[in-house]
Amino acid sequence: MNSPLSQHFSGTQTTLSTTQRGRDNGYAKWPPVVERVDNLGYIEVPDQPFYSHDIGRSSELGGRIYYLNGDTMCNDAGIASNSYQLVLDRKRATEARYLSIDKEGFVEPLIDKDEEETHYLSLPENKTKRVAFWCFGGIVEISPGLGWVWYQKYFIDHSDNSHDLVGVGLARISQDKHAYGIAGQLSSARMPGLMFRINEPLFGSFCTLVDGDMVYLWGQKDSDIFLARVPKANCQHRHMYQYWNGSAYISQITEAASILRDFQHGQFFQSDLFGPHLWMFIGCTRWADSQVMIGMSCRLEGPWDMHPIHLATGIKDPVNYRKSLEACRDNGLTLDELMNPRRLSVRGIDQHGVELAVNMIRDSLAIARKEEMADQHAASEESSQTHLGERLIRKIIKHACG
Repeated sequence: MNSPLSQHFSGTQTTLSTTQRGRDNGYAKWPPVVERVDNLGYIEVPDQPFYSHDIGRSSELGGRIYYLNGDTMCNDAGIASNSYQLVLDRKRATEARYLSIDKEGFVEPLIDKDEEETHYLSLPENKTKRVAFWCFGGIVEISPGLGWVWYQKYFIDHSDNSHDLVGVGLARISQDKHAYGIAGQLSSARMPGLMFRINEPLFGSFCTLVDGDMVYLWGQKDSDIFLARVPKANCQHRHMYQYWNGSAYISQITEAASILRDFQHGQFFQSDLFGPHLWMFIGCTRWADSQVMIGMSCRLEGPWDMHPIHLATGIKDPVNYRKSLEACRDNGLTLDELMNPRRLSVRGIDQHGVELAVNMIRDSLAIARKEEMADQHAASEESSQTHLGERLIRKIIKHACG
């Protein structure tokens, strides 16, 4: 579910056991038990580039399903801080198309830089920096084909891998009728300034949904998750937001009360599977442990009954691992590049296989690194690092590919 390294999305279909009845009225027993998990493969389209990207969220707008991505690694064309894909057929959820790719292979972001940010990044002292807009909360639809998305804004410096959070912005999302031969092209218009600052919960960037005339927004601050709401006709007006304080919605954001803790991503939705008119949650913890959680409540405000339901695993693809890692070895990959896989794009090396492989055996890699360093006391530092990197790559190939 969540990984410190970027990964390409894969689709998973989970079947819950509903044969055990908790009551005589036919509702499924709570908490549920996973009977089977079918990994549906990578999300891709055969005639488009296979790009790695991190995190993500599915949203519906104008009757169409979209996948919203975080950083999208466009190989030599660079990094798009966000992107989206259109699901072509609901029956084939792993086939999703980028609707705007330029001739260099760069995916046009859904949320892009403004003139001020473009100028700032053009300055010589900022050549290692970029601005990122991450839409983790998804799109809320307020009328057919028209919605809002709250995004986190970061300044990232690749010289030291620092991530400076600026706050949460808001953009209006509209659906064009037709573009590139496919209906469903999206466009965005950013609202001026920010909706929420870094000293406030990042409302809208954890999850969003519409219920009646209200938009509900969840946001994180440290390890806590808070809830707010706003009339869907007034999403762009900060003074119209109200915040749950544990017993009521109030206008003072400083009085907001935590409703959950220690979750990184997730989706709230309504379901009658376990009872009438219940609210559900499916998401993952903040520990990067791939633990899938499920929750149930009679109210969006809680209290929430949360349970671990499944420990997710990635798609193991030894052929791609070996090809990618051997390319690293043949290209003289340094140890520093190995531990910072996003730097591989300058060498034209497939990041997807490398990152998955490194992530899969990173604990073994740390042990191997200590062992190898211990054997290099007599060598010069430069020579030591060069040989160490080569041997570690051989070890990775062995562990990842067998």
